[in-house]
Amino acid sequence: MAVEDAVVLSRLLGRLDKKQKDGAVDCPTTSAVLKVYESLRKTRTLTNVKGANENRYWNHLEDGPLQEARDAAMLSFHGVKNHDWAMLDPAYDENLYGFDVVEDADKVADQVFHAAG
Repeated sequence: MAVEDAVVLSRLLGRLDKKQKDGAVDCPTTSAVLKVYESLRKTRTLTNVKGANENRYWNHLEDGPLQEARDAAMLSFHGVKNHDWAMLDPAYDENLYGFDVVEDADKVADQVFHAAG
């Protein structure tokens, strides 16, 4: 998440810096851009933290029935449908690893800076 955060900040603040150097009088403030950054990142970051917390629980099970069920599910990873483990959820993995943070940041930056002029 830290690398993604850095990418988003650099895209947004870089665009702001360019607007300011170009002398744009109606560009958003740094504070406004940072609020956009926060709103853009909050949901994704919370989703990641929730998944990490769930995985922390499942990765540290005591030996026993739950641990054995987890191990069996992990062995048959493909086709596992009903489980509570984010690490076995293909949609979670796709969102986590297949997300294009540059595209997302640029799309939001286009909206913010287009609206500003």
